[in-house]
Amino acid sequence: MNFSPKLLIGMLLGTLASVIWGGHAVVARLALNGQGFNVLDLLFCRYVPASLLLAPLVWRERAAMRHLGWRRIFVLFLFAGAGNLILFATALRFAPATHGSTIAPMTMPVAGAIVAWWLLNERPTRGRAATLLAMLAGVLIIAWDGLGMHPGAWRGDLLLFGAGCTWAVFTILLRRWQVPAISATAAVTLVSLPFILPPWLFYRVEAFFALPTSLIVWMIIAQGVLLGGMSMLLFARSVEMLGATRASTLAVIVPVTGLILSAVVLDETIGPVKALGATLSVGAMLVAVLFTGRRVA
Repeated sequence: MNFSPKLLIGMLLGTLASVIWGGHAVVARLALNGQGFNVLDLLFCRYVPASLLLAPLVWRERAAMRHLGWRRIFVLFLFAGAGNLILFATALRFAPATHGSTIAPMTMPVAGAIVAWWLLNERPTRGRAATLLAMLAGVLIIAWDGLGMHPGAWRGDLLLFGAGCTWAVFTILLRRWQVPAISATAAVTLVSLPFILPPWLFYRVEAFFALPTSLIVWMIIAQGVLLGGMSMLLFARSVEMLGATRASTLAVIVPVTGLILSAVVLDETIGPVKALGATLSVGAMLVAVLFTGRRVA
């Protein structure tokens, strides 16, 4: 494997994005189940601040946005906009953060490889196919563990699987359409805003501002600045530099960070079965990043 400067920078950017995402499930689970926030509140905290941050960048990239076209922008929104966050956040009402930080990111590279084969004509090598099957096995083991330790978690697990699949399609479309990072981030952020702001204003505005100010500020920073702005820019740029399939496998950082934070912050029990599933998937992800590739079919 040739570690060129472009490859190393792409891996670094993808890793930073994955570290931020690693804490997403923990922050969301804590907010929804212990701090009084609603799913609509998380949507507001994500897309309103991020839209304000990205507005100057959208103006600067207006030519690229026009070239991309509204049809493609809307398609990107469907797979990685507000609907994706609704799937993920709603799942955490049923499933623990250890599932949120493992099932969705481990599903993404598997689904991404399948979609890349179909849309980009990139057929995985035998080695990559084996690692992807190992990742999928790890996901199934974690979900199986949830049936005993967390009754009803299967509902959240299905939503997490859907969130991973839709995000995988988004990464492949970035590659297929050669979308610049700023344009992609602006697409999923700005188009989401008019869909989430009216229901939030109608149903949640008073309850939201009745929460402690410190919690509101923290959630805006975590959801809007870090997750809504910085992480998406980092990951989209990583996709441009590495390719969709390889960038997707850098999600190996997400379950590691998420499991550690879930145990430390939420006192969630990992357990031997869940640890086995996570170890299998994480190990397969590392092998996929370092030793396997793809080829044009």
